[in-house]
Amino acid sequence: MRSLDDFLPSYEFSERHRLAIDAPSERIDLAMRTVSLDDIPIARVLWAMRRLGRPYGDAARPFVDGALENAVVLDDAAGEGIVLGLTGQFWRLRGGDRSARARTAEEFLAYDRPDACKAVLDFRIGPALLSTETRVHVPDSASRRKFRGYWLVIRPFSGLIRILFLRAARRKAEAAA
Repeated sequence: MRSLDDFLPSYEFSERHRLAIDAPSERIDLAMRTVSLDDIPIARVLWAMRRLGRPYGDAARPFVDGALENAVVLDDAAGEGIVLGLTGQFWRLRGGDRSARARTAEEFLAYDRPDACKAVLDFRIGPALLSTETRVHVPDSASRRKFRGYWLVIRPFSGLIRILFLRAARRKAEAAA
């Protein structure tokens, strides 16, 4: 898998979590790709709060599949992980102007809109390990101030969801033994 630096070398905000999992990479990969809100009930509540009461939708739908509604796949390697790219004004409801979002990996790499964010979400599998990292680049100071306020509010909940996601993946991978 390619390094995150290949997709987003400079960033102002980041978050990283990792968890040891007693399972082979293939099982960790399958577990990571199938974790859903059904596996993390508290995440349903947090997601509904973020969406101002609108439900997430199909709670059985894997998170990775749901993320693809707004993200593009930048790298995907079986047994190694997946990297997703998102663009938008994340501090705004529904991410701001939807027409300005990158719809392909090429558009993501070339994206340079000054008033919007560029983010990568990495789910990486190592030997007996699953990690997740988020990086966000906000190119201009006005947008950075807006995003910083959003980040201060959302980061603890986002971090909690990531930790619970990793634990759910571990339960699935280790149960498949």
